[in-house]
Amino acid sequence: MIQHILVAVDGSPFSLRAARLGAKIMHRNETGTLTLLFITKLLTGLEWFKGPGTDLKKAPEEERQALEKAFKKGQEILEEARVTCQPLLKGEAVRIETVVVPGDPAQKIIETAETKKCEMIIMGSRGAGMIKGALLGSVSQKVLNNTQCPLLIVK
Repeated sequence: MIQHILVAVDGSPFSLRAARLGAKIMHRNETGTLTLLFITKLLTGLEWFKGPGTDLKKAPEEERQALEKAFKKGQEILEEARVTCQPLLKGEAVRIETVVVPGDPAQKIIETAETKKCEMIIMGSRGAGMIKGALLGSVSQKVLNNTQCPLLIVK
């Protein structure tokens, strides 16, 4: 039996469907962990810059506030996914863990799966198609090519 599944959640219908599927797979277990992961966009060094007249002394505070706002948004999205998954699990037998991290989505999905010793990664597909996905650089394609962990992509 799979004891630990990582589900990448971004708030899209596909990612919520992936979270529900992860819960359904874990439902058969007596114990285990379903980790719901939200990756917030990296803040670049100049995101706080608003053009001429920007007060440079406020940069660190504005960056901190932007990061706090991004983490709060991530927690809200993960809470929605957790509430969606909870009824599909056997009471408290399977633990739902929520994690918000900043960074490159594909890299953070892979790193989190390795660090937490997950046995499967589940993620939603936005259905961009092979040509558009190849041109834009699909996160699921990057994860597929760079992880040793089984990957299930949900449409």
